[in-house]
This record gives sequence, structure tokens and C-alpha cells, in this order.
Amino acid sequence: MRLVRSVTSVLLVFLLSTTGCPLASKDMQWSALHVHGQARTYWLYVPASCDGSEPVPLVLALHPFAATGLAMARTTGFNAVADEEGFIVVYPNGRTRLWNGDPTDGQQNWLQCRDDVQFIDALLDELLDTYPIDPARIYVCGASNGGLMVQRLACELTERFAAAASVMTTLPVGWGAFCQPAAPIPILLMQGVDDPFFPWEGGTVQQGPFMASDYGSAADMVAFWVSSNGALAPPTTADIPDTDPEDGTTVFRETYTAGPVGAEVVFYGIVGGGHTWPGSPPSLTSLVGVTSQDIDATRTIWEFFARHARPSRQASGDGR
Repeated sequence: MRLVRSVTSVLLVFLLSTTGCPLASKDMQWSALHVHGQARTYWLYVPASCDGSEPVPLVLALHPFAATGLAMARTTGFNAVADEEGFIVVYPNGRTRLWNGDPTDGQQNWLQCRDDVQFIDALLDELLDTYPIDPARIYVCGASNGGLMVQRLACELTERFAAAASVMTTLPVGWGAFCQPAAPIPILLMQGVDDPFFPWEGGTVQQGPFMASDYGSAADMVAFWVSSNGALAPPTTADIPDTDPEDGTTVFRETYTAGPVGAEVVFYGIVGGGHTWPGSPPSLTSLVGVTSQDIDATRTIWEFFARHARPSRQASGDGR
């Protein structure tokens, strides 16, 4: 398996690639809550249309390694979509800008002191107590390390979410031994074929000077969720229109429909795409690779979310 660039370089990469979509922090609320004695923080965006007259959806957006919730808001532009569609967005902050999304890595046991699963669980409780959120329409998405955390949450807090979406990551080898969702959960996956950090065909991801993990391929990730969700294979495939022939990418979609008691899996492969959020402004550095403009990841994810709600038998009460 080939060695790919250390994700420790993502700090510089992300800072250089979030220049688009200007956003003043005054447009958002910064808040904190304590989980097991630790102060955990998050940014919240509530559109003016969410006036409390009726319950609205909630989207959690998890930032990549070395980034912040505010940077995630700038990169994705989710607030603009929230204004149009009428949902609340929360951007949690990982402690030291990191999520403990990999339950398979014994080298990362020190991360267990920051239980991000419990943090997100407590955050959902707080938001449900404070805002008119529909517990049947809570969604989670994330990028890179945040995308891996999304997949862990889909395993461990399955029944709190109506759907999930993960961008810019694959899964560590051995994931299936640790991840056992309580029920099928609709999931959208998006990965660049030329991602320099998480290899399309699988390989060793160097996560720092003393940490490295073996990751499976994009196909392995899809296969895990198709099996877990009881989705139907083979998929329906489609090529997305190449609306920007100059960006050097093309996009294909695989749709694995839900089985009789399952949930759908939708996979977007970005041919020529790098470790980037499709539809965001192109990065100022070549380290991350190419950003596709043929698809808007943010709007695509929201359109996927909007098709799904938890069954009423699961969403009764306060959703906890």
C-alpha cells in the first residue's frame, strides 16, 4: 500500500482553501456546553425565517482536521442554503481541531478523553431543548476527519439522525468490527479519485510523525454501507453533466436503493477531484488537488437530506 501525504499538512491547506464565501462571525452564535467536565464549543446559525412557529430541520456540519466550525461554515456555504430552505445549522468545534472518528486505532486511545460521540449527543439534547427543531429531521455531514466522525456517529448514534453525508475520506481497515449501526441509515458518500490524503484504492494514511493507519478503498467504504443498510446492488449509475469542462474533473453517481427494510446509499465519485469540498472556491494551494465545479456538495447533500425523515415511530417524544 502506498504512503500518502501526512494529514498534518492539512492545517496550511485548509487555511489557504477557505477564502471564498465570506462570513462574519457576528452572523452566527458562539456557544459552549460542558460534557464530563470539559468545555465544548460550537457555532450556530438560525435563519430569520425560523421564528418558532413550526419545527424545522437541523444540520450538523463537522469540520476537517485542523479547522474550526467557523471555517466549515465559510467553506461549505451552508448558511445561504439554510436561509433558502429554512433549517438551522450547527458547526461543532473539535477539541484541538480534531475529532476522534476512528475507533479502530489503538494509537489514538488518548483521544478517548474527548468523547466526541457524547459531545454530539449532549449538543443535540441542548439544541432540542432550546430551539424548535423537528427530531425527525436531524442530519449530520462532515469533511475529511469530520467525515470519518460522521460515519462513526452514523454507527453509534444511528437513531438520532435521519440521514448522514461524508465527504473527503474513506474508512480505516477493520472498521466493520467496531461499527455496527443499530438500524439502517440513509447515507451519501463523496470522494475524489485523486485525493492525495485518503487514497481511492486504499493505502497507508500518515496521520502525524508517530501515527499511521491503513485505510480501505472508496469501494470498500461503499460496500460496508450497502451491506449495513441492506441496500440493493448493483447500483443505478449516472454521469453528472460536465458543467465546467475547464476544472479538470467529471463526476459519476451510484445509487443503491433501499431494500425492503433498508436504507439507500448514494455515492459520488469525483474523477480528477482531490481532497476538496466540491463546489467551493478552488484552493490556493496545489497540495489538496483539484476542486470540482461540476457539482455543489452543499446543495447536493441538502437535497439528499430533504428526502429523508425518521419514521414517526422512532421520532416520537423529544427525539432522545
